Amino acid sequence: MTTPHNAAPKGSISKYVIVTGDPLRCKKFAEQFLNPWKLLSSVRNCYCYTGTYKGVEVTIMGHGMGHGSIGIYTYELFSPDIYDAELVIRCGSSGGMSDKTKVNDIVVVENIRTNSNYGEWLNMPHNKEDTIKVDPKLVELAHKCAKELNIPLINTTNWSTDNFYTPYNLREQGERSKCDTVEMESYVLDTNARYHNKKGLTILTVTDAMNKDGSFSSLTWQERETTLSNMFLIGLEVLVQYSKLNKS
Repeated sequence: MTTPHNAAPKGSISKYVIVTGDPLRCKKFAEQFLNPWKLLSSVRNCYCYTGTYKGVEVTIMGHGMGHGSIGIYTYELFSPDIYDAELVIRCGSSGGMSDKTKVNDIVVVENIRTNSNYGEWLNMPHNKEDTIKVDPKLVELAHKCAKELNIPLINTTNWSTDNFYTPYNLREQGERSKCDTVEMESYVLDTNARYHNKKGLTILTVTDAMNKDGSFSSLTWQERETTLSNMFLIGLEVLVQYSKLNKS
């Protein structure tokens, strides 16, 4: 079954998926890490690849920017009537909002806070003052994989927001939200996973940060597209080890 957003036939997408916002980042790392690989969809230039990594079938696809866009793609991925994925890991970029992180740090989202009401329309409302706890076993597995790869990994509480532009700088956003990092997708990935009784995890690279002296550090758009390979290596290793732990 294809959808208006994804031309991949039903059964062609793996149970184990990495999603990333930038379709060109998806293309680069799918073609770099999967062997062999097959391009299943390029609808809206949001590429979707399935291939093999360390003997495990894996899908890597783009999801665009923001809660609404990742909401469509991951709902379709998780839905048993469409693609029926079991675990979807978002590998994306984030802003650093506290002294806990700096540019190029890789983080795993342990807790999520949000200003979105996405879950209300899935009959999954929440108090926006509450913190959503991510599956601790997945967070633990991410740390295990990162340690085996000798890649430092930091736990964060993440602000998953509807607002890219605000009158507040990164430090002020961190103080207001009580979070360490910020992006625009992790809450909806987690909500869609819970709605379908599936699993979701977010691993991020800090691409922007405000330093203690008020200066601003950030990666270029080219660096965001091409230099985040360690984050993908952790995500891929989590998929491989999760698939082995959950073989029926």
